[in-house]
Amino acid sequence: MSNKKTILSIILLFVVSNVLTTIWYMLTDEPNFVPYRRDEPNYGGLVLNHLVFVSGFVYLFPYFIKEQNTRLKAIVYGVVMAIIMFLPTGLVVRSIWKVDFNAIFALNTLAHCVIGGILGLILSVIYNYKRES
Repeated sequence: MSNKKTILSIILLFVVSNVLTTIWYMLTDEPNFVPYRRDEPNYGGLVLNHLVFVSGFVYLFPYFIKEQNTRLKAIVYGVVMAIIMFLPTGLVVRSIWKVDFNAIFALNTLAHCVIGGILGLILSVIYNYKRES
């Protein structure tokens, strides 16, 4: 992939990831509340999280999609990357801190998988893969 497409991909996925995740957590703020949550989130850490995630997402994409460059494969890639990013951290948080394994954990996991799939689809469009299925 060209440097221009790489930079465009990182910027676009960064924005989409931030927007979709922010919308999700604004809609589910109450069920995601824990008593020891910061009054004001550390936005620098959140921004860095998305930047690291989408940078790795863009970097690894060609290796995953190499043999089957389809839109569906790109969506699967996004879901896999979201699971790798979200699920282990969520399990650790719930295993060590006083945060329950509950329905919101399952919904957050599902939301991140959907967001990851959307990011994979966007990246496949930037790569200009035209084959379907």
